[in-house]
Amino acid sequence: MVKAWYIDGEELVTDEKVKRSERHLNPPQYISLDELRHRTGVQCERVNVDKYDTDDSLQEICREKGYQYSDILDIHPQRLENYHDKLAAFYTEHMHPDDEVRLVLKGSAYFDVRDVDNNWIRIGVERGDMLILVGGTYHRFTLDCDGYGKLFRLFGSKADWSSFNRPADSHPARIAYVEKAVMGF
Repeated sequence: MVKAWYIDGEELVTDEKVKRSERHLNPPQYISLDELRHRTGVQCERVNVDKYDTDDSLQEICREKGYQYSDILDIHPQRLENYHDKLAAFYTEHMHPDDEVRLVLKGSAYFDVRDVDNNWIRIGVERGDMLILVGGTYHRFTLDCDGYGKLFRLFGSKADWSSFNRPADSHPARIAYVEKAVMGF
């Protein structure tokens, strides 16, 4: 089940164990999924991963948002080429011009996103959790301490992994995101 909380994400973290830990503030400051959506635009869904390819709610989201292409990313040292380099790239703060849709098929991980006040929120996801990050959302990704994740990824009319490292404030997708944030998503 998706859980979200604020973290102190400003310091440069190079230790993998620290990156992959929950990194709670002291005391912990959780955020509801409604507040998460209001403050970041992130949409959270629950999907039956045993039947994800025929799940009605997932099919409806695909129709509604125009997602037509999908693939599977298996994040494991023996199955992902350049595993450590890819994880480092995923953890670098960036944004995508299009929505980023990820369904966790196996394992667990964290997505860190910036809220409207530029604070970091860590989103913990596990099997069956699906996140939709609006195009233009500054974020980063890491596995948790278990070190494994298998993700189903959805895209628009083509597979586009284009990303732009922060700062990318002049990118049209980021400008549109900020406009949506001002309106409260």
